[in-house]
Amino acid sequence: MAKQNHLLEKIVSVIAGQKKGKVLDMGCGDGKTGKRLLDLGFDVEACDMDSERFEFKGIIPFTAGNLDHPLPYADGTFDYVIFMEVIEHIYNPGFVISEISRILRPGGQILLSTPNILNIASRFRFLLEGSFDFFREPTLDYAKCFPVALQNMHVVPWRYQELEYLLYQYDLVTHDFHIDQKKVNLYLPLLLMRPFLWLQAKTKEWNAKKKGSVDFARMNKILLSDDMLLGKHLIMRAVKA
Repeated sequence: MAKQNHLLEKIVSVIAGQKKGKVLDMGCGDGKTGKRLLDLGFDVEACDMDSERFEFKGIIPFTAGNLDHPLPYADGTFDYVIFMEVIEHIYNPGFVISEISRILRPGGQILLSTPNILNIASRFRFLLEGSFDFFREPTLDYAKCFPVALQNMHVVPWRYQELEYLLYQYDLVTHDFHIDQKKVNLYLPLLLMRPFLWLQAKTKEWNAKKKGSVDFARMNKILLSDDMLLGKHLIMRAVKA
């Protein structure tokens, strides 16, 4: 029995109830996400640098694309762009997000996912190892060991707040975030840690308010949510202004 892909299922569920439109599955891999959306009535195209992995040739239009270069689509082509588990692999995120914004129509949406490095397990791992979950291998050593597989390595960890700002820089306003699944083995550590997390967050809010600095209350509400502290992957939905 095939293992359930919780991330795929969650992304499909987020977009499924919305108005049908033209979707680009960007960095599509095997293409299964796009195929699910096609079956739901969306008009889907796919793009990836690796055409060999794509399983739906002749069913979904596929274009080979390299994220180091402009995307091979005209301005305002798509209503939705799915950017699933890609941004942690690239060193030129500003260029790529600007290109995605360019090919989205006004009111179009990007659904972006990446490993959630802010859950409790990942925070503990960083405390012990200096590395987040999904980002444990040293990049140079990995590149020397597996030179042909470097494109599969996670190289840049992203927190929610940096992604929110990155999207905002290119006229993509974050409307909500989701997770694929809650890691049930983290409930007890979270229960033990929650008073300390709350105290630290409130202290930061009070000190900042006293100094007339940044208001941390909005962000702390997000970062202290159960979804953020327990979720395995982070999914952000942003709309083009």
